[in-house]
Amino acid sequence: MTESITQPTGWDAVLGGQNAAPTNGVVLGGIEGVKRRFASVVIEQRIAALKEAIKYGKPGLEIVKKALYDESDLVQRSAYLMLRGRTAPEVRKALQRFNFYRFFECLRTLKGGTQVAISPDGETAAVVKSNKSIKVWNLPTEELLYVVPNSPKGKQLFHISLVGQTLVRSIQGASNFIEVWQEGELQHTLYGHEDLIGAIAISPDGQNLATGSQDKTIKIWDLNTGKLIYNISNSLVWGTHTGTVFYLSYSPDGQILISGGADGTVKLWNLRNRDKPRTFKIPLMGGLSIATSPNGEIIAAASWDNKIRLLHLETGEIIRILELDSGWANCLNFSPDGQILVSSGAYDKSIKFWDIKTAENLHTLTGNDKYVTCLAFSADGQTLYSAAQDKTIEVWGIK
Repeated sequence: MTESITQPTGWDAVLGGQNAAPTNGVVLGGIEGVKRRFASVVIEQRIAALKEAIKYGKPGLEIVKKALYDESDLVQRSAYLMLRGRTAPEVRKALQRFNFYRFFECLRTLKGGTQVAISPDGETAAVVKSNKSIKVWNLPTEELLYVVPNSPKGKQLFHISLVGQTLVRSIQGASNFIEVWQEGELQHTLYGHEDLIGAIAISPDGQNLATGSQDKTIKIWDLNTGKLIYNISNSLVWGTHTGTVFYLSYSPDGQILISGGADGTVKLWNLRNRDKPRTFKIPLMGGLSIATSPNGEIIAAASWDNKIRLLHLETGEIIRILELDSGWANCLNFSPDGQILVSSGAYDKSIKFWDIKTAENLHTLTGNDKYVTCLAFSADGQTLYSAAQDKTIEVWGIK
């Protein structure tokens, strides 16, 4: 005969049964007993009920989902930790609007360096050490992957690709040039910019490299051959930036290049037809931070008026304005699902989580002694990495 999940089982304490009941109490068995325990005013008993409920299939799962809205944060947190690894559609739907970021805390602190770059998936960090060499680490395991030696030719800026295998370094010296390193081996040295190169982006397929400079130009290179394949300068193309190019990113399909300039504009370059770009003006943007959502539909741009503007790239419309309460945002990034924007403050050194649909500040992290220079999520959005000027990398998540 098939067992009923609403009836007592071997792990239940039942009046008259073999299992001992708790001191000073009698426990109902089955799912009804779990429901009674979940109705307790004692937080610890409600959490214990959740641990039992998960054994009772769909009826138990409904109790755990209900616990996401419990009056106790501890109960909510316990319910979330039980559900987050489950892939059933009803569970994913229940978690979709649940703000688990408010349970984030610092899990550990890693040694950083004078400069830090973190790959878009949060798996790899490139860190400049005291001897000016660049050490590339796997962040989750803290394993050293490879080392790029110091460049004696000038100051350096670098970017690391999604999988961490490609590191691109720009050198500022008597001449300004790019080095492309593959797993610690120098592949190409690229010349062509006439001023400091401050913007670097690698295409999603890893085939092309875009660079932007204080010389107001954008150059696109073939990463396999090291050859220049597209030169976006005012002598060759209409609609170029009139100030330093400080931001570059590719659309998910790699067909659109998004650029941000100190002239206060964001430009969309169609790499298929190479037409004149679509241009959007962002008030008071200057040279502050920009981020592009994972689906390529929204840009977040920080401004000197202590606001972050969310721009819909299809229409050019400013759809939301996020109000900062202490200074401007010097660093921005989107969560992997594109629903959350994180920002770091230049003055209060905090990290804020924003709901991009409501413009609500969901949570604020504090604890950095210096302001944050780099933010990156893990691929599943369960971990946030922040690098700061105090030469540390903080790892944030739920214990």
